[in-house]
Amino acid sequence: MTDGRVVGAGALRAFSADVLVALSAERDTAVLVAESLVDADLRGIDSHGVHLLDLYCTRIGNGQIDPRGVARVVDDRGSVVHFDGGLGFGQPCGVQAIDLGIERAREHGIASVLARETTHLGALGYYTRRAAEAGCVALAFQNGPTIVPPFGATTPMFSTNPFSYAFPTAEEPSVVFDIATTAVAGNKLLLAKKRGDPTIPEGWANDEHGRPTTDTERASVHQLQWFGGHKGFGVGFLVELMAGVAAGSSFGRTEDTASPALGGDRVAKGFQFVVIDVERFMPATELRARVDALVRDVHASAPAEGVEHVYVPGEIEHLTRELRLGEGIPLSDGVLETLDKIATDIEVAPLLDRGRLAKDHA
Repeated sequence: MTDGRVVGAGALRAFSADVLVALSAERDTAVLVAESLVDADLRGIDSHGVHLLDLYCTRIGNGQIDPRGVARVVDDRGSVVHFDGGLGFGQPCGVQAIDLGIERAREHGIASVLARETTHLGALGYYTRRAAEAGCVALAFQNGPTIVPPFGATTPMFSTNPFSYAFPTAEEPSVVFDIATTAVAGNKLLLAKKRGDPTIPEGWANDEHGRPTTDTERASVHQLQWFGGHKGFGVGFLVELMAGVAAGSSFGRTEDTASPALGGDRVAKGFQFVVIDVERFMPATELRARVDALVRDVHASAPAEGVEHVYVPGEIEHLTRELRLGEGIPLSDGVLETLDKIATDIEVAPLLDRGRLAKDHA
């Protein structure tokens, strides 16, 4: 990083929580949301990190997120549970849902927890990893606003429709896969614009007319491309079925929400977590050891030319977290300026005034 500052995780958590409390969130809620955002930054998933405070502040200000909205169970069938997120922060609903999924999976072997009227969850791997660390397998699906056209079309109809899975391990870091089914998450493009990057990689997005572009300014978050073309679209369509149709949430161009923000401005999302108790496969110690063996087989693979190490899903993020816990989280000048403006506007202590930043491990 050629500009910006390195900031400690503890200072970033405290700042983020204070911002959300100032915007009327309960302290417990604010701390949980802050933890989710900083966890993403620690793992190098900067698109889902604290730069999202700007988006959250805007949505609270215009009434699209209720900072005191409470998630509640609206249908409980044992192994299948439906939540209504109350249009509050997505993270508290997500944590309640994955924890209940773990509990019900242990009871029934497999459980599905679905939610409607929730908002942005942050990185889905935050939830699937939580299940893996509790000894379960988890799958996660979330849909959202109509900002991505179907493959071969130019009419926005889907979100980036992220998907995640995680498996428990014995000695290796949990296996965690977390992707947008588009070539890149929309927030990653927004972050590139915020940083002022002149170009983006080929295949990320089209311009507003549906023409491929690598010009950051011309690239439209409403014209993202699917990873692998029709293959990514097929997976994204599955996410829409699982998180939109099955969850009783909005889907495609069908609106099913109390929120007045619709279509490309839609903030109400649906999600579904599927959680499996690995003891129903085999003894957990055996399964964990087998996953470790697979990880080590991958590590032992002969690397291709120019490749120093072969990684498994979630490993780079785990290593990045270890590094950033020790050295701090790099934030660009653009992000720091945004956070400073937020602090000024709502009268909380600015981030860079919060004492020791670079080596704060708390």
